Amino acid sequence: MDAITRITVIGFSVLVLFVAGALLIFGESLLELVVAVLLLAGTVAMSGTFIRNHVATRPLNERERAACEIGADQDVTFRVATGEFGQTINGLAAGVFPAYKIILINEHSFEALDDEYIAMIAAHELGHVDENHAVVSLVGAVVLTAPSLPSVRYFVQHHWMLFLVAGSAVLVGRVVFSWIRRQLEYRADRYAANLLEDPHQVANGLRALRDIRMTGTADEQSPARPYERAVRRICHCWTRIVSTHPPIDDRISHVERLMER
Repeated sequence: MDAITRITVIGFSVLVLFVAGALLIFGESLLELVVAVLLLAGTVAMSGTFIRNHVATRPLNERERAACEIGADQDVTFRVATGEFGQTINGLAAGVFPAYKIILINEHSFEALDDEYIAMIAAHELGHVDENHAVVSLVGAVVLTAPSLPSVRYFVQHHWMLFLVAGSAVLVGRVVFSWIRRQLEYRADRYAANLLEDPHQVANGLRALRDIRMTGTADEQSPARPYERAVRRICHCWTRIVSTHPPIDDRISHVERLMER
């Protein structure tokens, strides 16, 4: 996609979001609210296309294709994320409509992990695609955005009680949505274990991811004063509450319980 087309797509997306936000904040009729929600839903639903066109990617080479062979018969496109986005170890599934579903596996993942662990990542992301978890994310994003924009309206109009109610609804919704997303991660791990027919491979892959991440963050931990440690604990607790992914040790424990069945 050339630069002019990218600018056009981004500009159009921003315009659509601006119109949707204006309708939600200032709209008076039910029709205006419905149109705003549909615009938001359409924008989020096209996230797979946006990622396909705006994240630097390349096709899989022969070795990478063999590592992701578990998804060869699935109706989904595999790509390797390159550039800055590709320098972490991760996988990503996006897209709501079948023709636009895409799985990205970061380039550094292929460099840092063995092929059996890449297969685990591919199987996990296929779980998100096959069980249509992107639809859940779409609904959650729209449901969270819908009350957040009217709360701005209530704030501007000095309707403090309505503002507090809407803001509280957004906060509670964020926590609930994060919990649902964490359950989807567990489901994707179960899907991977069933698809690979080997829960041990999934558990070992998660351990490899954990060990690499621990190595990368070990140098960042430094002694701190008591109040700094307290702030870190509070931030850590809040992060766990609103995180869309469970702690990796919890995911390992979940997969190990599958082995015992």
